[in-house]
Amino acid sequence: MSDGLYDERPRLYDAIQSEWDYDRDAGFVFDALADRGVDPERLLEVGCGTGEHTRRFAARGVDVTAIDVHEGMLAVAREKCPADAVSIYRTGLPEPDLHDTEPFDAAVAIRGVVNHLGPGDLDPALAALRDRLRPGGVLVFDNSPLPSDGNSPGLDVGHDANGELRYVRVAHHVATDDGRLDWRAVTFTPDGDPFTDRRRMTPFADERIGDALADAGFDEVDVSSGYGPGDDRSVFVAVR
Repeated sequence: MSDGLYDERPRLYDAIQSEWDYDRDAGFVFDALADRGVDPERLLEVGCGTGEHTRRFAARGVDVTAIDVHEGMLAVAREKCPADAVSIYRTGLPEPDLHDTEPFDAAVAIRGVVNHLGPGDLDPALAALRDRLRPGGVLVFDNSPLPSDGNSPGLDVGHDANGELRYVRVAHHVATDDGRLDWRAVTFTPDGDPFTDRRRMTPFADERIGDALADAGFDEVDVSSGYGPGDDRSVFVAVR
């Protein structure tokens, strides 16, 4: 599998995601925490990418530990985020290797992070996140509505917020024999040869995730339809 976008072209990733409403997502997280009586001092972010959510969490005065498995993404996140408020490590699920062993008030995994897991990794990943939370701590994450049978190739033409970094991308999901999806993309930019990306994704049913949360020992689980307008993900809020 190739992760040319995540590993080698994180700035292009930012361009592709430039219209995403990161403020909406962060607002949902803090509202969910407040509704459960949690005023977080320490937050763990899994799959932080280039740090767009991370810097918004830090701007709220939270001490953030941010992790991702892609060093290219982390290099950009380090540029964006204040070093005195954000600790960044290269690690991931299902067994995050953190230098910090103190429990967190909250943990988040936003934008399909769990869908990158294999079917057998979901349960240990959620159990590991529960173990990282203090009693009463809250986990917020989402499940992407992936097409379990695959889909037809789609075309995406765009640019970054400044109109400088332009791209054309063709991508689609191909169903595999093991119930997963092979996500394939070819991206063209004006300044180089086209490059390909492939990665495996898992289209989890919401019920499967709910069962895994219960088995992990979360006491209270709520599911919302998206982080807000324009989002069709299932967002889980689970209390240890």
